[in-house]
This record gives sequence, C-alpha cells and structure tokens, in this order.
Amino acid sequence: MEGNELLIVHLVIAFTVILPAVLMKLVVSEYPNTFVGYRTPASLRSKEAWEFAQPYSANLMLWSSGATLLTQVITYFTVPADASILITSGVLVIGLAVVIILTELGLKKRFDKKGNPKSKTIIRGN
Repeated sequence: MEGNELLIVHLVIAFTVILPAVLMKLVVSEYPNTFVGYRTPASLRSKEAWEFAQPYSANLMLWSSGATLLTQVITYFTVPADASILITSGVLVIGLAVVIILTELGLKKRFDKKGNPKSKTIIRGN
C-alpha cells in the first residue's frame, strides 16, 4: 500500500470513529431515537435507562475515539502500512467492545431488568 492510499484509509477510519462519538455527544435524542444513540435492549427498557445510557456511552466513545486516533498517528509513522491498519482496526474493535461492556455494566448497576431505577437518585452519565 502506498503512502497516499494508507493516508486515505486512515482518514476514513478516523472519520468513522469520530462522527458517531460527536453525534452522540451533541445530539440530545428523545427516547427512543431511530438514528442516533446507544440502542441495546437494556437501554431501551425505559426512558430513564435511555437517558442514562446516551451521555454515558457518548463519553466512553469519545475516549475510545481518542485512543484509536492516537494509535493511528503513532502507527502511521512507525510500522509498515498493513500492520498500521491492522493495529488501528484492533484498537477500534477493542475500544467499541469496552464502550458496550462498560455501558451495559452501568445500566445493570443502576436499573433492574425492567428498566426501573434501583435507587431514587439516578446520576446521569455525563
């Protein structure tokens, strides 16, 4: 893969990583939103669960995006092209898995199986 092709692939990855994170952070969606938001069975069980999961997962997505972008920059200059794409893709997948796992754990900790808050005071995921 030539330098220009590698740069284009990295830019596409960067755009696909940043766009969802920024959209989730900036677009305050109503429950439930068809297009934007963290949509899993646990987050869709109640309006309260939805309102917790959106900012919580958006913040995690921003951190995951930052880790992916940092990996891209470092690997672009330090490893061969194919390895750079593979490493970046691996960090992206691991980051998304961490977002899902931590958000689901946060939902499980704060809500019962029907989506009702376990306590009267639910701290939003901000």
